[in-house]
Amino acid sequence: MFKIFLFLGLFFSFGASSERENILQVLDKYNKAFGEANYSQISKLFDYPASFNLAEKTITAHNSFKLKLIYKKIRGDLPEYYSYSVWKKRDIMLIDSDIAIVNADFSRHKEDGSIFYSGSAQYYLRFEKNEWKIFSLTPYTNIKALY
Repeated sequence: MFKIFLFLGLFFSFGASSERENILQVLDKYNKAFGEANYSQISKLFDYPASFNLAEKTITAHNSFKLKLIYKKIRGDLPEYYSYSVWKKRDIMLIDSDIAIVNADFSRHKEDGSIFYSGSAQYYLRFEKNEWKIFSLTPYTNIKALY
């Protein structure tokens, strides 16, 4: 009986670890594509419609074309010396089995490696057709639990 419980415990912990790795891979692909301004690759990582929840409004992309326009605007607003971004922290919460929320901290770097900006965002991902895709993101400066 103990062996069965041990096996089930290992099975489910490996499953959760695998889900975590799959989600992190999507975010790493996103980060790499963002740094390279690869809008086609970015658009493949999203499920539509996708929303960008800003403090003053929500922007929705119903298709890949609109998402590419949004990212061209985001990248175009970055300083010319932007080179790449680095994840600092990514906390993942799995809701049921097909929704994940990731609280992420990141930094943006110049070519020489110096940081010129640090930020945070919540990424919402959906598991659909056997893969994780981003469907919403919300940049933020503070997050506080209210109990």
